[in-house]
Amino acid sequence: MKTTVGLGLLFALLVVAIASAKPPADVQARLDAFAQGKPGGVAVAWVDADGAAFFSAGKFSADDARAITADTQFEIGSVTKVFTALLLAESERLGKVSRNDPAAMYLLPADDPDQVKLAKITLLALTTHSSGLPRLPANIGANPDGNPDPYATYDRAALVAGLRLHGPAAPVGRSVAYSNFGVSVLGEALGAAWGTTYAAALEAHVLGPLGLKHTALAMRGSAWPEGLAPGHGGDGKRVGHWTFLACAPAGALRSSARDLAIFLQAARGGADMPLHAAFAATTTAQRPVEDMGGQIGLGWFLQGDAARPVVWHNGGTGGYRSFVGFVPGANGAGVAVLTNHQASVDEIGYALLGSKPAKPAVAAVTDPETYVGRYPLTPAFAIDITAARGTLFAQATGQGRVGLRETAPDRFALAGVPAEISFERDAAGKVVALVLHQNGADQRAPRGDLPPGPKEIALPAATLAEYPGAYRAAPQAVFTVKLRENGLAVQLTGQGAAPVFATARDEFFYKIVDARISFTRDAAGKVTGLILHQNGRDLPAKREP
Repeated sequence: MKTTVGLGLLFALLVVAIASAKPPADVQARLDAFAQGKPGGVAVAWVDADGAAFFSAGKFSADDARAITADTQFEIGSVTKVFTALLLAESERLGKVSRNDPAAMYLLPADDPDQVKLAKITLLALTTHSSGLPRLPANIGANPDGNPDPYATYDRAALVAGLRLHGPAAPVGRSVAYSNFGVSVLGEALGAAWGTTYAAALEAHVLGPLGLKHTALAMRGSAWPEGLAPGHGGDGKRVGHWTFLACAPAGALRSSARDLAIFLQAARGGADMPLHAAFAATTTAQRPVEDMGGQIGLGWFLQGDAARPVVWHNGGTGGYRSFVGFVPGANGAGVAVLTNHQASVDEIGYALLGSKPAKPAVAAVTDPETYVGRYPLTPAFAIDITAARGTLFAQATGQGRVGLRETAPDRFALAGVPAEISFERDAAGKVVALVLHQNGADQRAPRGDLPPGPKEIALPAATLAEYPGAYRAAPQAVFTVKLRENGLAVQLTGQGAAPVFATARDEFFYKIVDARISFTRDAAGKVTGLILHQNGRDLPAKREP
């Protein structure tokens, strides 16, 4: 479902758009494919110089037939961090704080002896994930990742105790290491700087000025809005909502595609937009991100060259995933993708922006076969670890293959993804499980054997020569099949070409993603079409003359 609108007047600051936005032609097809077979749905906001367009697919849940729309609310998880960074930038513009202030200045009494020990942990270090603080504090609980509402009871007193515990020995500035705890400290410090709570400061200086009426923090004890779609785990079952106290700055926001369109239009817009100076400050690169490639600004991740940077962040809670990204400037575009399912929407977001995740070099691993296997997180969702030429790769069900970079013994960063994988060994030293560290949660999966893969065969050159051509699946979605020296490659509009490998005449498979292509023939034996098989869905395309 698609709706297109111009952006309305917002506090007399946003200019009314007089034309329709021009999103990519294949947005709805992508969403329909994503929602196929899932109990929830997905919503997209697209913004450009001409306005905003909204797309959606699916419904609230298997037992709630309400359609997902631009006004449906979702938990947006770590996308909250860029709102917290925006609060930092606006607070600095207004003279309330400096990014170089220690967080302890606002959280501890002035004469507290720990002020000296914590002086290096600045607001800038916290928003750039270079504070050296851990992903989660040790005092958050014995098993936070096994808790269906892991942040609900962690208050400011506990946060200050955690800062005293971890801060003095934190390796500040050594590297970028993603920290939910660090951004929580940042937000609490900003609230204290304003003499109020983080929630009140965010509303007064970010949400209010932007006019975001359906974006709010899921604080402990808050009511669930009627328009909030229920979250779903990887097994398709409903999961509970997350609520927050002191960790709210790291992941507590709920929002809608319509509100995020307003946010993105301000983010990519000109000097007449609300919070223009603050947005500009957040998107200025601060330091490289070694494990992911690209750079980090205040909260945002940045990739690409200076001529066309892509600014982005993603998020996730127990049953939701989100992606928000844009190209800055008057001619840039922005996209928000929201789902109430655990399946990642990053690839949709990148594709709509005409970009790809940054892919830093991945080094060879000693004895990579040690890790190879299938690791099921749920009966329907697994991570396959494979090895090629000494390099490890991870591929989740229905997603593309991602290179792994070793950051410590048995611990790896995922190229272009703010997540890590660690491996567990038994007493004999054998790898028996992995743990996925992402979006503030740790998910453990036992090791199993990889299922037998498709058996690749070589087809005669004359047979391969029958397939090249253009195959149209939708008005603006065309598969281009090319014959290369080493076989076939297939390219969908707006994406790169990828090789496919034969298992039989007319049957091919991808290695970079879990998908197959079948070619169809007419009664005379001429190739007339193809079918893409992916994520339980069959997408036919007719060959053009």
